[in-house]
Amino acid sequence: MILSRCLARNARLYPDKLAIIAHHGRTLTYRALNERVNQLASALLLQGVKKNKRIAILCRNSPEYLETYFAAGAIGAWQIPINIHLKTEDVAQRLRHSGANAIIVDEEFLPVLAGLDPETRRALGARVWVVGGAAQGIENFEALVARGTPEPTDTRIEPEDTLYIGYTSGTTGAPKGALINHRAIVVGYLYKALTYSLGPDDVTLNPGPFWHSAPRDYASLAIYLGGTCVVTRNFEPIEYLQLVQRYRVTYSFLVPTMLQMLTALPGNEAHETTSLRLILSGGSPLPTAVKERVIQRFGPILHEFYGATETRMVTSISTGELATHRRSVGRAMRDVEIRVLDDAGRTLPPGTIGEIFVRGPGLFTCYHDDPEATRRSLRGDWFSLGDMGRMDEDDYLYLVDRKSDMIISGGENVYPNDVEEVLMRCPGVKEAAVIGVPDPTWGELVTAVVVPEMGAEVSAHALIAACAARLPSYMQPRRVVFVEALPRNPVGKILRRVVREPYWAKEEAQI
Repeated sequence: MILSRCLARNARLYPDKLAIIAHHGRTLTYRALNERVNQLASALLLQGVKKNKRIAILCRNSPEYLETYFAAGAIGAWQIPINIHLKTEDVAQRLRHSGANAIIVDEEFLPVLAGLDPETRRALGARVWVVGGAAQGIENFEALVARGTPEPTDTRIEPEDTLYIGYTSGTTGAPKGALINHRAIVVGYLYKALTYSLGPDDVTLNPGPFWHSAPRDYASLAIYLGGTCVVTRNFEPIEYLQLVQRYRVTYSFLVPTMLQMLTALPGNEAHETTSLRLILSGGSPLPTAVKERVIQRFGPILHEFYGATETRMVTSISTGELATHRRSVGRAMRDVEIRVLDDAGRTLPPGTIGEIFVRGPGLFTCYHDDPEATRRSLRGDWFSLGDMGRMDEDDYLYLVDRKSDMIISGGENVYPNDVEEVLMRCPGVKEAAVIGVPDPTWGELVTAVVVPEMGAEVSAHALIAACAARLPSYMQPRRVVFVEALPRNPVGKILRRVVREPYWAKEEAQI
């Protein structure tokens, strides 16, 4: 169960078959992809990027991204996928926390690299390579590949070796970096292939950013199975439909926001999409109205799943099952166990709401350099994401609420504390609570509920501008509501759940 071993096999079985088709027309056969990955792997070794060293990648989706993913896996280097929307100081934080000593970066993000503090920059040394351009003192990615040889490396990799660190928290607090090993990834591949009948005849298009685990998983899954992966740098609804038609795409992972945009696009019916036999949705609940439009437009090919970086896929549910188990996220995947527990750790009967715990071969190893966060999330070998839910008599899982206050907006995780910290620095702000309110496009809209200081003149425009200067775009409040006071519990803690209630009262699920 080692990620990169599939490439040599696929190069033997399908040497001239297209493994990757890029948005700009560039293609790679399996023979070429295998050779380039071997070249990149050996070149990285020559540059000191060896087993258990850490290599970050700050890039948009591209063939180079997938080449790096497989090459680093082949030599046992830990990969650090970096969110391209982060501010420079937050990129630096992840580089320091992970111990990254190399980075591959798109040309457009070179200003981020230039803004790193001296200590973080020194740790990278000369091990910096730029994709799609050049910069003084920085080697081009293609020049790095050319240094290597097309023969495979002989690094010994074990299934429990770390493949990458997936960061799952906000920016201003200490980020949590989940260590994901080869076993978890390959097990996830095999279960997806079995569940959805995927194989070498499939063509996939997953336009979400590859620094997110799900789009990268489904893209690399096609390569693992010997299929074809179509790669686009960004999600544009019209381009997505054009690519599906042009390359006869058979499956895609799309977050609810993308599905909403696709079904709302005028004239979307004009594109031929009958090759699609599977649309996967995850990251946040899919509103019923959008779900119905997806099924009407594309047919009964929609599957939803529940999972996370730390767990891989936990449950899955098909269009047919959704008709009889409305709002469910499905039943457990193969070899995955689910329990709904009360605060004392007792298993609750069907229909009773409690905290969801899971166990299975796809679980992460731990949170990097954070034993306390690891301990808090575990009960023995059972792991919790902090979600609340219930099981029915047929073992279908239903999400009801989050134990934490995390917001999911457009498939991105937003932690209220991070936004509130910025708001509380603004002149005239006495208190602030950040919540997610229902939104048909984004799932949840980041909303700031603010108590001004007595007599202070505070504008929504000024607060939003302050957040824009400090936070990535997806974390910035889109709306500011001013109130006289915020609800608190007896010990003075702000009750975000109570703040949320008026906005969610008419929704089917409170998550």
